[in-house]
Amino acid sequence: MSRTNNKARLPANPTLKEINWYKKQINWGELPPFYHLVASSISESEGVLHHGFDNAVKRLLDKRNWNLELLGGYEDDNGVIFCERKPLIKLHQVFTDRGFELWAFPMAKDTVIDSYIKDNRFMEFRVWDPHSMKLLLRFNQLHKFIPFYFERGDLADKALILHAHKVLHKIVAFLEKELNVVTLDGVSIKSFYQMCEKDARACSDEVDIARIMLGEDTKRD
Repeated sequence: MSRTNNKARLPANPTLKEINWYKKQINWGELPPFYHLVASSISESEGVLHHGFDNAVKRLLDKRNWNLELLGGYEDDNGVIFCERKPLIKLHQVFTDRGFELWAFPMAKDTVIDSYIKDNRFMEFRVWDPHSMKLLLRFNQLHKFIPFYFERGDLADKALILHAHKVLHKIVAFLEKELNVVTLDGVSIKSFYQMCEKDARACSDEVDIARIMLGEDTKRD
């Protein structure tokens, strides 16, 4: 087990690898299980745009599953598909009992679809299967990790939360380029972070008042 490196520093815009390295330096060479769980899911989501394995994002972009007639599309002699328009998609951010998730919903005549539908002439996908296409990413237990940071976290924990926000922004920006994203709503990582920060500050203020009532020193570092 290595000793804590008090000279360890995070760069201005760290990668996940650099954040993990820093966490090890300030934690006796180890990654705590809770931190590792969150970091691993962020790393997995970060790879959806680069890795070759199948995922919900790639299913959304599969033009073979697009309703070409509705989108003004066609397939040329080389098997390449061209479309005049891109499918409409609504994105929803939500914190569930599993963590933070980004959901996708297609549209059909201004109606949001959240069930299995196949070969509907009003929907811009030939098949929509929520079980394999709705959940675009999940940051496991982020809903517990953010409050944990305000209770007893460190700089590496905060950097990991900020990196999750950056990964989400990168994936949303990619989807906005490749599809017609009409809305992005729900509870963002930033808003949830600010809510937890406000709650932590309120709790701290209550402790200070209690100390005053007890005649204790309320000076902070």
